[in-house]
Amino acid sequence: MTDVNTPARRPPETSRVVICALTYLRPRGLDRLLDGLAALRIPTGVDAAVVIVDNDPDRSAEPLVEGRTTGAAWTGPAVHYVPEPARGISHARNAAVAAASKLGADWICFIDDDEWPDPGWLEEFLATAEATGADIVSGPVEPEFEATPPDWVVDGGFFECRRHEHNRPMHYATTSSVLIRRSVLDLVPGPFDPAFGMSGGEDTHLFAQLRERGCSLVWSERAVVHEGIPPSRTTSDWLLKREFRRGQTLGLTLRHRGASPPLLVRRAAKGLVEIGVGLAETVSGLPRGRARWFRGVRRIGFGVGILSGLVGRQLQEYEVIHGS
Repeated sequence: MTDVNTPARRPPETSRVVICALTYLRPRGLDRLLDGLAALRIPTGVDAAVVIVDNDPDRSAEPLVEGRTTGAAWTGPAVHYVPEPARGISHARNAAVAAASKLGADWICFIDDDEWPDPGWLEEFLATAEATGADIVSGPVEPEFEATPPDWVVDGGFFECRRHEHNRPMHYATTSSVLIRRSVLDLVPGPFDPAFGMSGGEDTHLFAQLRERGCSLVWSERAVVHEGIPPSRTTSDWLLKREFRRGQTLGLTLRHRGASPPLLVRRAAKGLVEIGVGLAETVSGLPRGRARWFRGVRRIGFGVGILSGLVGRQLQEYEVIHGS
């Protein structure tokens, strides 16, 4: 893994960057994302393009993409529409990687169709890659509520964006906002595993494999994107399922990577500890309001998710679409 204090492996003076976004029945979110991509500042010497992968077999996003990105009114990078009828987020991500590779990408960015970037997002990603020599660069995703959330959701900080030191190594990343050196994706078949196609967690699984193969991962605090949070996500049911799925992914990735029995036992022990601590937090938080005791409930869900993943269970997260 590259240390940020060692001489950096610099990107070529001219880089081809392809920004990839998957979409499925979210026209309003996609339209907002295209606005953000049109406003991006493209650094000198960088050739940028955009790939939109439509995972709807009916190609519902095609009229919007074609209507917005053709003609003189479009001021952003060239946009390429790619249909992927096979349902599942892994199939769509692999279609994005294949399209970006055909376009000659040196770097691939991923961003979601319910997000939009700051104008300096790509600049900051590339600056961090140049400064650190990293293979993978991740950045903050700031929540933007589409309706006033319940007070207990705000008090609990359940959507607060995790922040880290700028240009420092990380142990994980997600495709919500990431820059990847395209060549490292050749290290893993797929590279996104179809086994995670409807459950999610395909990105966690991939980045864990890339770290095992020596790829470096760094945080760029200044490469900011924003995520729209619809009311359907500001519920106890959704928050608990999200935490359960996060734990389940940690269990599943170990299982799929063929982890040793001692490592599986340690992960199971972590799940049991999370359940125990969560129970204590729930009981102690009952007199102090919903935000306090629900933190414990989420922790229980996380622990149960770990154990569930270790035995091969998967929650099909992407059977339900949130937002529009």
